[in-house]
Amino acid sequence: MNLRSLRYLLPFAALAAAPLVGCGGSEDPGASGAGAGGSGGGSGTTGTGGNGMGGDGTGGGGTGGNGTGGNGAGGDGGAGGSPKDGPDYDRAFPQDRVPRIDITIAPEKWQEMIDDMVSMIGEFGAQGPGVFQPPQEWVDACNELVAGDECTIELFGSPAEGTCSVLPGGLTCLPKPQDPGEFEPPQDWIDACNDLAASDPCTIDIFGTETPGTCTEEEAGLACMPAGPGGPGGDPGLSSSVDLIPRSPVYVECEVATEDRKWEHVGIRLRGNASLLLPWGAGNWKLPLRLNFDRFEDEYPETKNQRFYGFDGLAFTSSYLDPSLLREKLGTDIFAKAGIPAPATAFYRVFIDHGDGPIYFGLYTGIEVPSDDSFLDRHFGGHKGNVYKPDGTGARWETWDPDTLVKQNHEEEADFSDARALFDALHEDRTDAAAWRAGLEARLDVDGFLHWLALNTVIEDWDVYGRLPHNYYLYSDPNKGGQFTWIPWDHTFAWTDPDSAGAIVGLKALPLDMSEVSEQWPLIRYLLDDPVYLEIYRDYVRQAAEVEYEPAAAEAWFKAAHDLIAPYVVGPEGEIEGHTHLASPADFDNGLATLIAHAKGRAADVEAYLAQ
Repeated sequence: MNLRSLRYLLPFAALAAAPLVGCGGSEDPGASGAGAGGSGGGSGTTGTGGNGMGGDGTGGGGTGGNGTGGNGAGGDGGAGGSPKDGPDYDRAFPQDRVPRIDITIAPEKWQEMIDDMVSMIGEFGAQGPGVFQPPQEWVDACNELVAGDECTIELFGSPAEGTCSVLPGGLTCLPKPQDPGEFEPPQDWIDACNDLAASDPCTIDIFGTETPGTCTEEEAGLACMPAGPGGPGGDPGLSSSVDLIPRSPVYVECEVATEDRKWEHVGIRLRGNASLLLPWGAGNWKLPLRLNFDRFEDEYPETKNQRFYGFDGLAFTSSYLDPSLLREKLGTDIFAKAGIPAPATAFYRVFIDHGDGPIYFGLYTGIEVPSDDSFLDRHFGGHKGNVYKPDGTGARWETWDPDTLVKQNHEEEADFSDARALFDALHEDRTDAAAWRAGLEARLDVDGFLHWLALNTVIEDWDVYGRLPHNYYLYSDPNKGGQFTWIPWDHTFAWTDPDSAGAIVGLKALPLDMSEVSEQWPLIRYLLDDPVYLEIYRDYVRQAAEVEYEPAAAEAWFKAAHDLIAPYVVGPEGEIEGHTHLASPADFDNGLATLIAHAKGRAADVEAYLAQ
């Protein structure tokens, strides 16, 4: 039996597997975090000085002026000190330990959060539409296997080759993707359109679930094709991202405490897109969170400019669909180590008390947000320029759509002239290549973008520009005439095997040669069609494989991070039922094995590409 990327067979697997669905979409446009830390100390992040995979690197501390592996001065704003004090990266983002953070929410405030979520997406644990539940035999087919291993299942009475892929219920055998145009709909899908016409609505049964679809002309005749995430016909519609939650969840008050400090009247809310929707529907409390330390300063003047060790707030990611629990942190750190402006990160043990005492909600990654002044000050020596977090049509830079560029500051000015200048420079006539490059480089740090593109492609994160129009920030630096810098964000799906669950629905990482990238993504297509920029890109691909993602160093890096968090993931102090995304403790070790295997195999892929 032929399949077409499961676009029709598993119309909702994309939602179970990851975002089209990404973790973007419902983020608070005003959310703010802080700048990246120094490279000293284990797997810490760097400033603008580049490093390879090592632990105690000697990269620069960024434009904020810190020394080798250094961090800024400590201090909090508001109740904790003056906001003029520099952010304390050692305390906010420690690299050699996993700090505990306690969050206390009054029962009535907790209920307010729950009621708000119910009003948007339904009851907790209701397994709402779009949560794909694979047959048990697909799960059983991956017993004693690891992610990426080949497997075999029965599909509509015929054997089908598959790949073990990570889904919320554990390792699952999913059929391998095939080229478009090869799908043969089952007879009952054809029968569902008897006496109907093309485009008529219809209904079919998929693994016991009544699924709506649209009668569509196929080679075998009119067939009922389920509506995938991109609309009728199941085309994932990768040109746009999907907001699965209609708005940002409500903020409520809470109290936050660490080992040496306490903050009152802090704002907390749930955050995320698929990473929030799907665990909520599955009845899992390990949900992504957002803290804003001066959210309620109008009501409590004593918290004006209150800071968490000098930072406005923190975002906490939950490692949804990542059994290694390493991807978000290390997938961000690798860019910072390479000298690319990227947020600081740290592992945290999150405990929440909403009326019945502290409950361990699990091992999270704490991460800053690039729109925070301290991040901008550290990397750019100021924060007066515009910050954008594009999401949607305009994020592709194919067409001009300022509404989807999503300003993170200076919103009241509604001035998009810097972004328009970049758009115009990108789309200038390229007949005179040198003139086109000069114009573009005045508006964009092209070298930095190509560095990000090369490294991201080597580590195979598919939830990025080139596949989906989101998950990056841009800063327009007035110190450089408004030149934009590309800032990476959200690397939950770094180190993803090409045959993983994401690939099943057409969401696989970009190939090294970018042969699948059309002019729909001009920042890639136009640049790599230029021989000068192509050579720079290839040099960065080589650098990524030999330095930034060198296999032996990467393996040691992965193992060190795994060992650091292991006591708080499995075992007596580990995650607890209902507050973990692991189907079994073995999945945690298998997650590490998958990352190590990726590092070892990727070097050969790079070598083959560079030999072309």
